[in-house]
Amino acid sequence: AVTTMKVETAIFEIRNKINDRDEIGLDDEELLSYLNEALQYISAYLISANSPILVKTETINEGSFVLPDNFARFAGYFPVRVEGNTGELLDEPPVKVRYFVTADKVKATSTMPFTQLALNQVAIKLASIYAQNQQSLNIQQDKALLDEINGAIAGAISSAK
Repeated sequence: AVTTMKVETAIFEIRNKINDRDEIGLDDEELLSYLNEALQYISAYLISANSPILVKTETINEGSFVLPDNFARFAGYFPVRVEGNTGELLDEPPVKVRYFVTADKVKATSTMPFTQLALNQVAIKLASIYAQNQQSLNIQQDKALLDEINGAIAGAISSAK
């Protein structure tokens, strides 16, 4: 299902999960930081799984071009050489390319970057875990949580197809 969710709703849900409804423990900026960290983790997972969710298609009309700030890697092989944040076409333009991007960092006034509710729910859950784990260093527990999160992302990907 394609849906949009406001970041303020996600922060509210994180507060509910960590039992901090009265904003005693963590302020919104801290929760926003954890949410952005969770979104980057999910982005990395989706990209490593070659999920089309974070693929953009663009036609390059000039020989050299600047890559977007959230560029991760090309989704396939294209006649392009990349150095730093710039690319150079090795064929004559125009060339249509596909590439992976990471989710943009969100602000409190933004909407969540994923249109799949399941992925937004995973981001909320992971941000909640980050918030709850900020003081503890339990490696075994962290590994189990990571395995659970990876499974949840994989499930969200398969339901989004």
